[in-house]
Amino acid sequence: MNDNVTRRRGVTLENAILDQAWLLLQQKGYVKLTMDDVALAAKTNKNTIYRRWPQKSHLIFAAISRQAPSINFEIGDQGSLKEDLTALFNSLNPIFKIIKPDDLRELISDMFSHTTSYDLFNGINHENSIRNSIDTIITRANHRNEISLSINTISERALNLPSLLIINEIVLHGKLTETSIEDIINSILLPIYRACL
Repeated sequence: MNDNVTRRRGVTLENAILDQAWLLLQQKGYVKLTMDDVALAAKTNKNTIYRRWPQKSHLIFAAISRQAPSINFEIGDQGSLKEDLTALFNSLNPIFKIIKPDDLRELISDMFSHTTSYDLFNGINHENSIRNSIDTIITRANHRNEISLSINTISERALNLPSLLIINEIVLHGKLTETSIEDIINSILLPIYRACL
């Protein structure tokens, strides 16, 4: 290594590692990519990477987050419950455009394998961006008189259901498609949210 490489520190080094991790993800795919590959490409050592990202999944998630356009889960009024839900699901499209389905599926599965069931479902069942959007969407639908349920009367399970369905779809297929979104909304979410109308 030359002096310029060995003196890299902080954000400069982190960005170099993340950039190389991203390039290798595109070239090799998630399964074949190793921390050794990233260390060699970034001209650093593996221990330096592990100090910042203790698992490969953490590193790749950070690399994807650096490359991905920001996702806005604040869904404006689309005119109906169905259209609001569709817009929420479609807000994830930027992620599916930059990462291959197999890589995303393997990444999420790997992240889950290093997470306890309690931590995983605790994160899903408590405040997160999708859940916050669902609260807004349900409140809006209630004000339109599309549904009689409000966030105060609807089941917590029903409010958390979109997050679970999204994760399930990504783990199984690596992405959400127009067909899967339509089926989830029409066959599952609308019947549940309109059940007490």
